[in-house]
Amino acid sequence: MIHPTSQERRQKTRSKIPRMIRVRPSEPMAEDFDEILPTINASRNSVYFVPQNGVFEPKMRVFITYPYASDPGSINQEFIGQVTRVDVLPGNKQGVAVHLLMPIYVGTKETIR
Repeated sequence: MIHPTSQERRQKTRSKIPRMIRVRPSEPMAEDFDEILPTINASRNSVYFVPQNGVFEPKMRVFITYPYASDPGSINQEFIGQVTRVDVLPGNKQGVAVHLLMPIYVGTKETIR
């Protein structure tokens, strides 16, 4: 039997079903990116993914559209997120965990927290 090395801190259960997301920087950067990619796992308030570029670092702010679909009439919810963890993966890749801080509403709705 395997015992975890530390106590589980996650408040929401994780789904390992891939969902498409869109990730882009929330501030101007030297290396601009806009990626549409699947999640490795996700919960209601966080996502984990493997991006094509390696520009992510802890505490970086990003815009996350979750879930993302390009179909006409899709309801794509955009969030402001903060990178909480960057894992080094084989093949010079990164695994990036992002905490979804708050939704972004465009139009007449107000952001309530």
